[in-house]
Amino acid sequence: MSLSNKIKYLIINADDFGYCSNRDSAIIDLFKQQSICSTSLLVNGSSAYQACLAAKLCNLPVGIHLNLTEGRPVTDDLFKIRSLVNTQGLMHGKYGLRRELEQGTIRREHVQHEIQMQINRYKEFTGGKLPSHIDGHQHIHVHPLIVESVARVAKQYHIDYIRVPNDQTIDSFEMGQQSFYREIVQEARMAMNVFDRHSLIYPKYFLGITLMGKEFTLENIERCLQMLEKNQTENIYVELMCHPGHPCDRFLGGCGTNTPDEFSQSDDREHEYRLLSSRQLKVLFEKYNVQLCSYASMC
Repeated sequence: MSLSNKIKYLIINADDFGYCSNRDSAIIDLFKQQSICSTSLLVNGSSAYQACLAAKLCNLPVGIHLNLTEGRPVTDDLFKIRSLVNTQGLMHGKYGLRRELEQGTIRREHVQHEIQMQINRYKEFTGGKLPSHIDGHQHIHVHPLIVESVARVAKQYHIDYIRVPNDQTIDSFEMGQQSFYREIVQEARMAMNVFDRHSLIYPKYFLGITLMGKEFTLENIERCLQMLEKNQTENIYVELMCHPGHPCDRFLGGCGTNTPDEFSQSDDREHEYRLLSSRQLKVLFEKYNVQLCSYASMC
């Protein structure tokens, strides 16, 4: 019996598809179990093409996980995006790109070109299909100096749906990198103005920043659902970001470098996979009148 007669339409999206085959197989399994709704592809991931083939076989909706921070870019001619890469031809990293943006060394036309090339690569891997939605690796797509380029390219390619990581539970949990994630949430709130101006569609509510890894528990998910329920007066759309998978092998995976990071090798990936697969989570969703859906159902 549900606690509420108002529905929470929940998009459970698994990030980092294409990072390594172990992660990919877990994501495919979860979709077949009806435990997730979609995934988002790192087109410069080591297994991206094979991941797309597997997704096609089970009709898994695949968005694009725009990556401007990790590994090798998609653009072949690095001169065209020279401000986005270091002397080794690698992107500047999670914090490095933000530092370069603050220093004013990143050129907007380079950002826009790499985003276009990533969408083109997505289309190449999927036989001409467009991403179901856009989100960003390490949430870079909502950075104030990136967001306009993302929105323009989205409209250029007629991609209507986008993630806004406005996680309103951020101040209710203690977590690592809290100041970084508070900054992300502030950027997300500002990004909504840009996305609205470009008529992009996004779920009003977002969960996942406070639920990563070992924090991805039934108790914490219920706390988040209770916060949503507290002021819910109508049916709402919510996105839940997750990072499930079987841990990557030490030398198989990554973003064009065959050096998977600690995050991808962590047992936390398996922990998220197991909880998403569990009967207990489905019972919790029934309790709070949660119905799984896709981005496309928002139209």
